[in-house]
Amino acid sequence: MKICLIMPNVFPVPATKGGATEMLITNLLAENEKEGKINFVCISVYDEKAKKISEDYKYTEFIYINQKRDNLDLTFEKQDKYFEQYMDEIYEKIKDKKLDFIIIEGGDISGYEYLLKRFPKEKCIVHIHGDAMGNYEINNNIYSKFLAISKYTENLINKNEIIPRDKIELLYNAIKLENFEKTITQEEKKELRAQYGIEDNDIVILFSGRTIPQKGVKQLIESFKELKNIEKCKLLIVGSANYGERVKTEFDYELEKISLDIKDKIKFTGYVENTDLYKIHNISDIAVVPSIWEELFGLVVVESMSSGLPLVVTKSGGIPEIVDGKCAFIIEKDQNLVKNMTEKLDFLIDNPNIRSEMGRHSKVLSKKYGMKEYLDNFIKIIEKM
Repeated sequence: MKICLIMPNVFPVPATKGGATEMLITNLLAENEKEGKINFVCISVYDEKAKKISEDYKYTEFIYINQKRDNLDLTFEKQDKYFEQYMDEIYEKIKDKKLDFIIIEGGDISGYEYLLKRFPKEKCIVHIHGDAMGNYEINNNIYSKFLAISKYTENLINKNEIIPRDKIELLYNAIKLENFEKTITQEEKKELRAQYGIEDNDIVILFSGRTIPQKGVKQLIESFKELKNIEKCKLLIVGSANYGERVKTEFDYELEKISLDIKDKIKFTGYVENTDLYKIHNISDIAVVPSIWEELFGLVVVESMSSGLPLVVTKSGGIPEIVDGKCAFIIEKDQNLVKNMTEKLDFLIDNPNIRSEMGRHSKVLSKKYGMKEYLDNFIKIIEKM
Protein backbone atom coordinates (compact mmCIF):
# COMPACT_ATOMS: atom_id res chain seq x y z
CA MET A 1 0.00 0.00 0.00
CA LYS A 2 1.34 3.44 -0.93
CA ILE A 3 0.04 6.54 0.86
CA CYS A 4 1.02 10.13 0.18
CA LEU A 5 1.04 12.56 3.12
CA ILE A 6 0.97 16.26 2.18
CA MET A 7 2.07 18.69 4.91
CA PRO A 8 1.18 22.41 5.08
CA ASN A 9 3.81 24.52 3.36
CA VAL A 10 5.26 25.86 6.60
CA PHE A 11 7.55 23.39 8.40
CA PRO A 12 9.50 20.32 7.26
CA VAL A 13 9.21 16.62 8.07
CA PRO A 14 11.16 15.17 9.84
CA ALA A 15 10.23 17.89 12.32
CA THR A 16 13.50 19.81 12.65
CA LYS A 17 11.68 23.11 13.31
CA GLY A 18 8.88 21.89 15.56
CA GLY A 19 5.18 21.90 14.84
CA ALA A 20 2.71 19.53 16.53
CA THR A 21 1.43 18.03 13.27
CA GLU A 22 4.94 17.72 11.87
CA MET A 23 6.08 15.93 15.03
CA LEU A 24 3.09 13.57 14.90
CA ILE A 25 3.85 12.60 11.31
CA THR A 26 7.57 12.30 12.04
CA ASN A 27 6.76 9.81 14.79
CA LEU A 28 4.28 7.93 12.59
CA LEU A 29 6.89 7.48 9.86
CA ALA A 30 9.51 6.43 12.42
CA GLU A 31 7.16 3.81 13.87
CA ASN A 32 6.45 2.48 10.39
CA GLU A 33 10.20 2.01 9.86
CA LYS A 34 10.14 -0.84 12.40
CA GLU A 35 8.08 -3.18 10.20
CA GLY A 36 7.43 -1.30 6.96
CA LYS A 37 3.70 -1.98 6.94
CA ILE A 38 3.06 0.97 4.60
CA ASN A 39 5.06 2.66 1.86
CA PHE A 40 4.73 6.39 2.49
CA VAL A 41 5.43 9.39 0.31
CA CYS A 42 5.77 12.50 2.48
CA ILE A 43 5.76 16.00 1.01
CA SER A 44 6.84 19.09 2.95
CA VAL A 45 8.87 22.25 2.55
CA TYR A 46 12.62 21.88 2.14
CA ASP A 47 14.99 22.00 5.07
CA GLU A 48 18.61 20.90 4.85
CA LYS A 49 18.66 19.21 8.25
CA ALA A 50 15.36 17.40 7.60
CA LYS A 51 16.56 16.17 4.22
CA LYS A 52 19.71 14.73 5.76
CA ILE A 53 17.71 12.87 8.42
CA SER A 54 15.25 11.58 5.80
CA GLU A 55 18.01 9.70 4.00
CA ASP A 56 17.93 7.01 6.71
CA TYR A 57 14.31 6.02 6.05
CA LYS A 58 13.59 2.83 4.09
CA TYR A 59 9.81 2.94 3.84
CA THR A 60 9.20 6.65 3.22
CA GLU A 61 10.06 8.62 0.12
CA PHE A 62 10.49 12.27 1.11
CA ILE A 63 9.74 14.98 -1.44
CA TYR A 64 10.80 18.51 -0.57
CA ILE A 65 9.45 21.71 -2.11
CA ASN A 66 11.82 24.65 -1.82
CA GLN A 67 9.96 27.84 -0.85
CA LYS A 68 11.56 31.11 0.16
CA ARG A 69 8.97 32.66 2.44
CA ASP A 70 8.75 36.29 3.55
CA ASN A 71 6.77 35.32 6.66
CA LEU A 72 4.93 32.42 8.23
CA ASP A 73 1.13 32.34 8.27
CA LEU A 74 0.17 29.76 10.90
CA THR A 75 -3.56 30.55 10.92
CA PHE A 76 -4.37 29.04 7.49
CA GLU A 77 -7.29 31.46 7.20
CA LYS A 78 -6.37 32.29 3.62
CA GLN A 79 -4.04 31.12 0.90
CA ASP A 80 -0.75 32.92 0.68
CA LYS A 81 1.08 33.64 -2.56
CA TYR A 82 3.19 30.49 -2.20
CA PHE A 83 0.37 28.01 -1.82
CA GLU A 84 -0.66 27.55 -5.46
CA GLN A 85 2.99 27.18 -6.45
CA TYR A 86 3.36 24.56 -3.71
CA MET A 87 0.43 22.58 -5.11
CA ASP A 88 1.66 22.84 -8.70
CA GLU A 89 5.03 21.43 -7.71
CA ILE A 90 3.38 18.64 -5.71
CA TYR A 91 1.28 17.64 -8.69
CA GLU A 92 4.33 17.36 -10.93
CA LYS A 93 6.05 15.18 -8.32
CA ILE A 94 3.19 12.73 -7.71
CA LYS A 95 1.08 12.68 -10.90
CA ASP A 96 2.74 9.51 -12.20
CA LYS A 97 2.97 7.69 -8.88
CA LYS A 98 0.59 4.82 -8.18
CA LEU A 99 -0.90 6.05 -4.93
CA ASP A 100 -3.64 4.30 -2.99
CA PHE A 101 -4.49 7.39 -0.95
CA ILE A 102 -3.53 11.05 -0.64
CA ILE A 103 -3.89 12.47 2.87
CA ILE A 104 -3.87 16.22 3.45
CA GLU A 105 -2.33 16.82 6.88
CA GLY A 106 -4.11 20.00 7.92
CA GLY A 107 -3.54 23.54 6.74
CA ASP A 108 -5.84 25.28 4.25
CA ILE A 109 -7.82 22.14 3.50
CA SER A 110 -10.39 23.80 1.22
CA GLY A 111 -7.58 25.35 -0.80
CA TYR A 112 -6.33 21.92 -1.81
CA GLU A 113 -9.26 21.60 -4.21
CA TYR A 114 -6.95 23.11 -6.84
CA LEU A 115 -4.64 20.11 -6.49
CA LEU A 116 -7.00 17.28 -5.58
CA LYS A 117 -9.58 17.82 -8.34
CA ARG A 118 -6.99 16.15 -10.59
CA PHE A 119 -7.23 12.90 -8.60
CA PRO A 120 -10.13 10.49 -7.94
CA LYS A 121 -12.14 11.63 -4.92
CA GLU A 122 -12.07 8.16 -3.33
CA LYS A 123 -8.30 8.52 -2.94
CA CYS A 124 -8.48 11.86 -1.13
CA ILE A 125 -8.55 12.02 2.68
CA VAL A 126 -8.11 14.97 5.03
CA HIS A 127 -6.66 14.77 8.53
CA ILE A 128 -8.13 17.59 10.64
CA HIS A 129 -5.49 18.99 13.01
CA GLY A 130 -6.90 22.49 13.50
CA ASP A 131 -10.32 24.10 13.50
CA ALA A 132 -9.80 25.80 10.11
CA MET A 133 -12.42 23.64 8.39
CA GLY A 134 -12.87 26.17 5.59
CA ASN A 135 -15.84 25.67 3.30
CA TYR A 136 -17.76 22.57 4.39
CA GLU A 137 -19.50 22.05 1.04
CA ILE A 138 -16.22 22.28 -0.87
CA ASN A 139 -14.57 19.88 1.56
CA ASN A 140 -17.41 17.40 1.23
CA ASN A 141 -16.88 17.43 -2.52
CA ILE A 142 -13.10 17.05 -2.30
CA TYR A 143 -12.61 14.37 0.35
CA SER A 144 -13.97 10.86 0.71
CA LYS A 145 -12.98 10.64 4.40
CA PHE A 146 -12.20 12.96 7.32
CA LEU A 147 -9.82 11.83 10.07
CA ALA A 148 -10.74 13.43 13.41
CA ILE A 149 -8.18 13.63 16.23
CA SER A 150 -10.80 13.66 19.02
CA LYS A 151 -14.53 13.25 19.55
CA TYR A 152 -14.68 17.01 19.89
CA THR A 153 -13.22 17.22 16.38
CA GLU A 154 -15.77 14.69 15.10
CA ASN A 155 -18.59 16.88 16.35
CA LEU A 156 -16.95 19.98 14.89
CA ILE A 157 -16.76 18.39 11.44
CA ASN A 158 -20.32 17.10 11.63
CA LYS A 159 -21.87 20.11 13.36
CA ASN A 160 -23.91 21.36 10.40
CA GLU A 161 -24.42 17.84 8.96
CA ILE A 162 -23.08 18.85 5.53
CA ILE A 163 -20.38 16.27 6.17
CA PRO A 164 -22.14 13.05 7.24
CA ARG A 165 -20.98 11.09 10.27
CA ASP A 166 -20.12 8.01 8.18
CA LYS A 167 -17.42 9.98 6.37
CA ILE A 168 -15.60 10.71 9.65
CA GLU A 169 -13.10 8.36 11.32
CA LEU A 170 -11.72 8.88 14.84
CA LEU A 171 -7.92 8.66 15.12
CA TYR A 172 -6.65 9.98 18.45
CA ASN A 173 -3.25 11.65 18.36
CA ALA A 174 -0.21 10.01 19.92
CA ILE A 175 3.39 10.63 20.89
CA LYS A 176 6.61 8.66 21.06
CA LEU A 177 6.15 7.74 24.71
CA GLU A 178 9.73 6.59 25.21
CA ASN A 179 10.95 10.12 24.46
CA PHE A 180 9.17 11.43 27.56
CA GLU A 181 9.60 8.46 29.86
CA LYS A 182 13.36 9.04 29.97
CA THR A 183 15.00 10.42 33.10
CA ILE A 184 18.15 12.38 33.77
CA THR A 185 20.60 12.02 36.64
CA GLN A 186 20.50 14.12 39.81
CA GLU A 187 23.67 15.86 38.64
CA GLU A 188 22.04 16.71 35.29
CA LYS A 189 18.97 17.99 37.11
CA LYS A 190 21.13 20.19 39.29
CA GLU A 191 22.95 21.64 36.27
CA LEU A 192 19.74 22.28 34.36
CA ARG A 193 18.03 23.91 37.32
CA ALA A 194 21.08 26.13 37.79
CA GLN A 195 20.93 27.08 34.10
CA TYR A 196 17.44 28.48 34.64
CA GLY A 197 18.09 30.00 38.05
CA ILE A 198 16.01 27.41 39.90
CA GLU A 199 16.87 26.75 43.54
CA ASP A 200 17.05 23.22 44.94
CA ASN A 201 13.76 23.53 46.84
CA ASP A 202 11.78 25.49 44.22
CA ILE A 203 8.50 24.07 42.95
CA VAL A 204 8.65 24.34 39.14
CA ILE A 205 5.46 25.06 37.19
CA LEU A 206 5.78 24.31 33.48
CA PHE A 207 4.11 25.82 30.43
CA SER A 208 5.14 24.25 27.12
CA GLY A 209 3.74 25.47 23.83
CA ARG A 210 3.50 28.38 21.45
CA THR A 211 3.61 31.77 23.11
CA ILE A 212 0.47 33.09 21.45
CA PRO A 213 -2.61 34.64 23.13
CA GLN A 214 -4.84 31.62 22.45
CA LYS A 215 -2.65 29.34 24.58
CA GLY A 216 -3.53 31.23 27.78
CA VAL A 217 0.08 31.91 28.78
CA LYS A 218 -0.73 35.49 29.77
CA GLN A 219 -3.47 34.27 32.11
CA LEU A 220 -1.02 31.74 33.55
CA ILE A 221 1.48 34.49 34.37
CA GLU A 222 -1.31 36.51 36.02
CA SER A 223 -2.31 33.43 38.02
CA PHE A 224 1.29 32.69 39.01
CA LYS A 225 1.69 36.20 40.37
CA GLU A 226 -1.24 35.57 42.73
CA LEU A 227 0.19 32.38 44.29
CA LYS A 228 0.28 32.56 48.08
CA ASN A 229 3.62 30.69 48.13
CA ILE A 230 5.21 32.28 45.09
CA GLU A 231 8.49 32.67 46.97
CA LYS A 232 9.15 28.94 46.70
CA CYS A 233 8.07 28.64 43.05
CA LYS A 234 9.43 29.18 39.55
CA LEU A 235 7.47 29.35 36.30
CA LEU A 236 9.14 27.94 33.18
CA ILE A 237 7.68 29.13 29.87
CA VAL A 238 9.01 26.83 27.18
CA GLY A 239 8.36 27.69 23.54
CA SER A 240 8.15 30.49 21.02
CA ALA A 241 5.42 32.03 18.89
CA ASN A 242 6.44 30.31 15.66
CA TYR A 243 7.80 26.96 16.84
CA GLY A 244 11.44 26.63 15.75
CA GLU A 245 11.50 30.02 14.01
CA ARG A 246 13.31 32.06 16.63
CA VAL A 247 11.45 35.34 16.38
CA LYS A 248 9.77 37.54 18.98
CA THR A 249 6.29 38.95 18.50
CA GLU A 250 4.57 41.90 20.14
CA PHE A 251 2.83 39.41 22.40
CA ASP A 252 6.18 37.96 23.50
CA TYR A 253 7.30 41.43 24.53
CA GLU A 254 3.98 41.94 26.36
CA LEU A 255 4.56 38.72 28.33
CA GLU A 256 8.03 39.86 29.29
CA LYS A 257 6.69 43.27 30.33
CA ILE A 258 4.04 41.88 32.69
CA SER A 259 6.68 39.58 34.18
CA LEU A 260 9.19 42.34 34.96
CA ASP A 261 8.17 42.77 38.59
CA ILE A 262 8.88 39.07 39.29
CA LYS A 263 11.48 38.45 36.58
CA ASP A 264 13.55 36.32 38.94
CA LYS A 265 10.58 33.93 39.23
CA ILE A 266 9.67 33.49 35.55
CA LYS A 267 12.06 32.00 33.00
CA PHE A 268 11.43 32.19 29.24
CA THR A 269 13.48 29.42 27.63
CA GLY A 270 12.48 30.01 24.01
CA TYR A 271 12.03 27.08 21.66
CA VAL A 272 13.30 23.71 22.88
CA GLU A 273 13.63 20.73 20.55
CA ASN A 274 10.90 18.16 21.18
CA THR A 275 13.56 15.50 21.68
CA ASP A 276 15.03 17.55 24.57
CA LEU A 277 11.76 18.45 26.29
CA TYR A 278 11.92 15.45 28.62
CA LYS A 279 14.86 17.10 30.35
CA ILE A 280 12.71 20.13 31.18
CA HIS A 281 9.95 17.79 32.39
CA ASN A 282 12.47 16.10 34.68
CA ILE A 283 13.01 19.34 36.62
CA SER A 284 9.31 20.28 36.68
CA ASP A 285 6.68 19.52 39.31
CA ILE A 286 3.40 20.65 37.71
CA ALA A 287 2.36 21.11 34.07
CA VAL A 288 -0.25 23.69 33.09
CA VAL A 289 -2.15 23.76 29.79
CA PRO A 290 -4.26 26.95 30.12
CA SER A 291 -5.64 27.22 26.55
CA ILE A 292 -8.42 29.76 26.09
CA TRP A 293 -9.37 28.50 22.62
CA GLU A 294 -10.58 25.04 21.68
CA GLU A 295 -7.68 22.60 21.43
CA LEU A 296 -8.74 19.76 19.16
CA PHE A 297 -6.42 17.41 21.04
CA GLY A 298 -3.28 18.74 22.77
CA LEU A 299 -0.13 16.66 22.35
CA VAL A 300 1.54 18.67 25.11
CA VAL A 301 -0.97 17.13 27.54
CA VAL A 302 0.10 13.58 26.67
CA GLU A 303 3.78 14.57 26.79
CA SER A 304 3.33 15.88 30.33
CA MET A 305 1.37 12.79 31.36
CA SER A 306 4.03 10.47 29.95
CA SER A 307 6.64 12.26 32.05
CA GLY A 308 4.54 11.64 35.15
CA LEU A 309 3.46 15.21 35.83
CA PRO A 310 0.20 16.26 37.50
CA LEU A 311 -1.70 18.77 35.39
CA VAL A 312 -3.93 21.80 35.54
CA VAL A 313 -5.79 22.14 32.23
CA THR A 314 -8.69 24.11 30.85
CA LYS A 315 -11.91 22.56 29.63
CA SER A 316 -10.81 23.12 26.07
CA GLY A 317 -11.90 21.10 23.03
CA GLY A 318 -10.63 17.53 23.18
CA ILE A 319 -8.42 17.92 26.26
CA PRO A 320 -11.04 16.53 28.71
CA GLU A 321 -11.07 13.35 26.58
CA ILE A 322 -7.37 12.78 27.29
CA VAL A 323 -7.15 13.41 31.04
CA ASP A 324 -9.33 12.48 34.00
CA GLY A 325 -9.83 13.77 37.51
CA LYS A 326 -7.14 11.50 38.91
CA CYS A 327 -4.28 13.11 36.97
CA ALA A 328 -5.54 16.63 36.27
CA PHE A 329 -7.62 19.50 37.53
CA ILE A 330 -9.91 20.59 34.70
CA ILE A 331 -11.04 24.20 35.00
CA GLU A 332 -13.42 26.35 32.96
CA LYS A 333 -11.86 28.92 30.63
CA ASP A 334 -14.24 31.64 31.78
CA GLN A 335 -13.97 34.96 33.62
CA ASN A 336 -12.77 33.08 36.73
CA LEU A 337 -9.95 31.30 34.91
CA VAL A 338 -7.08 33.14 36.64
CA LYS A 339 -8.63 32.76 40.12
CA ASN A 340 -9.42 29.06 39.65
CA MET A 341 -5.99 28.34 38.20
CA THR A 342 -4.34 29.98 41.19
CA GLU A 343 -6.44 27.93 43.62
CA LYS A 344 -5.53 24.63 41.94
CA LEU A 345 -1.85 25.51 41.74
CA ASP A 346 -1.79 26.56 45.39
CA PHE A 347 -3.38 23.24 46.32
CA LEU A 348 -0.82 21.21 44.36
CA ILE A 349 2.08 23.25 45.70
CA ASP A 350 0.91 22.56 49.27
CA ASN A 351 0.29 18.83 48.73
CA PRO A 352 3.36 16.98 47.40
CA ASN A 353 1.83 13.55 48.07
CA ILE A 354 -1.18 14.36 45.90
CA ARG A 355 1.15 15.67 43.20
CA SER A 356 3.00 12.36 43.23
CA GLU A 357 -0.18 10.28 43.12
CA MET A 358 -1.60 12.32 40.22
CA GLY A 359 1.73 12.00 38.40
CA ARG A 360 1.69 8.21 38.74
CA HIS A 361 -1.81 8.09 37.29
CA SER A 362 -0.72 10.39 34.46
CA LYS A 363 1.90 7.85 33.43
CA VAL A 364 -0.61 4.99 33.40
CA LEU A 365 -3.17 6.94 31.38
CA SER A 366 -0.60 8.08 28.81
CA LYS A 367 -0.05 4.48 27.64
CA LYS A 368 -3.19 4.76 25.48
CA TYR A 369 -1.43 7.30 23.28
CA GLY A 370 1.69 5.50 22.05
CA MET A 371 2.86 5.38 18.43
CA LYS A 372 2.45 1.61 18.02
CA GLU A 373 -1.24 1.93 18.89
CA TYR A 374 -1.48 4.94 16.61
CA LEU A 375 0.00 3.16 13.59
CA ASP A 376 -2.21 0.12 14.20
CA ASN A 377 -5.33 2.31 14.34
CA PHE A 378 -4.22 4.23 11.26
CA ILE A 379 -3.83 0.98 9.31
CA LYS A 380 -7.24 -0.30 10.46
CA ILE A 381 -8.91 2.84 9.14
CA ILE A 382 -7.09 2.67 5.81
CA GLU A 383 -7.84 -1.05 5.38
CA LYS A 384 -11.51 -0.43 6.11
CA MET A 385 -11.55 2.07 3.27
